[in-house]
Amino acid sequence: MVKIGDLIKVKECELHAEQEGECTCFFCCGNSNRVGLIIAPGPMNAWTVMFDCGDFQIDKFDFARGDVEVISESR
Repeated sequence: MVKIGDLIKVKECELHAEQEGECTCFFCCGNSNRVGLIIAPGPMNAWTVMFDCGDFQIDKFDFARGDVEVISESR
């Protein structure tokens, strides 16, 4: 179970190799390192996460699919 204060990492975008041109996802457009800090609960089983390029909503399905992993748990 994730909680406020946990550090998470979003996996690299798979579209880079497949797309012609630039990827238009939030993380690629923001030139993000994809590491974020969970700062608040969000709507519908989601979390608000602060990344180096701004805040973004991550939900439980992102974790279930393996798109996001906890890299450091808050104590």
